[in-house]
Amino acid sequence: MSIRTSITGNLNKHGFTLVELLLVIALIGVILVLAVPSTRDVLTGDSLKKASRRFIGLERKLRTEAVRDQVDYILCMDLPNATYWVIASDMTPEKRNEIKNRQQHLPADVVIADIVDANNQKKSTGEAQIVCKRNNICSPAVIHLAYGEDKMTIVINPFLGVTDIYDKYVDMPANASGQLAPL
Repeated sequence: MSIRTSITGNLNKHGFTLVELLLVIALIGVILVLAVPSTRDVLTGDSLKKASRRFIGLERKLRTEAVRDQVDYILCMDLPNATYWVIASDMTPEKRNEIKNRQQHLPADVVIADIVDANNQKKSTGEAQIVCKRNNICSPAVIHLAYGEDKMTIVINPFLGVTDIYDKYVDMPANASGQLAPL
């Protein structure tokens, strides 16, 4: 520690002056004011993106496994609890219940706002299902995820094998051929 002279001209052997401390505190305050909004956006966006990537990856995996195993797979979702599980069409009721009891949870505070199914029915309570058939066709669905004020839309197209993602809430009813199109 070096010897310094303070503003008053006295020797200071014990540390920093009040002015130096106030300057450092002010600089930290400015940095926090600039960093907190962008950090908040990164943190909230990551939860939604993680949940959407999980659904997209699961849908692709189920399509592939349905063709390979020649069994229909069903992605079941409990909307109020933001949980999901996968069952096969050839499972016994006991096995289905066992798998349902081991549901997977979405990342913390991410909720399934609602789902638009193949019949254009919007569900926001109860359970919803997306069927991946052995002929590589998946039932059309629109899944709306939410994390606080942030929303994300996942659109599963039945015939294209392509899943679209929107960083906002988008209504997309299915037309007569089962294709999903924005309003």
